[in-house]
Amino acid sequence: MRIGSVPYLNAKPLVAWFHTPEGKSSGVEVVYDVPSRLAQRVEASEVACALVSSIQLFRRSDWAAVPRVAIASTGRVLSVRLFSKVPLDRVRSVALDTSSLTSSALVQVLFARWWGAKPEYLPAAPDLGLMLKGADAALLIGDKGMLAGAEGLHVADLGEEWYRWTGLPFVWALWLGRKENITPTLVEVLLTACRWGLAHVEQVVHQEAVQMGLPEDLVRHYLCEVMQYQMTPAHEQALQRFAEECGRLGLI
Repeated sequence: MRIGSVPYLNAKPLVAWFHTPEGKSSGVEVVYDVPSRLAQRVEASEVACALVSSIQLFRRSDWAAVPRVAIASTGRVLSVRLFSKVPLDRVRSVALDTSSLTSSALVQVLFARWWGAKPEYLPAAPDLGLMLKGADAALLIGDKGMLAGAEGLHVADLGEEWYRWTGLPFVWALWLGRKENITPTLVEVLLTACRWGLAHVEQVVHQEAVQMGLPEDLVRHYLCEVMQYQMTPAHEQALQRFAEECGRLGLI
């Protein structure tokens, strides 16, 4: 069985188990891709499910989510940021990271409902310099969003802005797949992987810090204090609010 995951740091605690001897013996293979491509892979039945953008749950009535697991945050998320050459109320064009689905929708919700602006949105490859040559602002997600230099730019953390507006956490990604593929066996495997990752998070921190060339303190802060991996009623409420806001703007 094949499943899909984003290649970003925030997903590592949910998939690290699959690279252990026990995880390898589960018969599940993880393939990695950006959120927009993962959604296409689920649609094409290339993977049974994928750790994919949460907005897809509202766009596809024939898809379901694995319960109790998510990639979420409350307040500042660090890795989903809008970089702008001008103050937000003067932004007239935004380059959207083409690898993103949920974050691209969220930035449109925030501009329309929180920042009170209606910029033009332009798809772009995730290269901050090139994006800002063609637009006032640029959205970057994942590791690039967290590590991009912001000197001389106005920066808005989308998780922080959502929380300031709604008082709610934000759910960035879920294990999603066609309903018939979300079997009890697959659910148990993914819950096992989640439990292992949370129990061995220090191992994940060390491995990823070395691989990415980042300070362990930064990786630990991000994975242990910023990221949230278990769904709560507050996260369910946040998902519903996001669906409602996307519906207002015709994004779903």
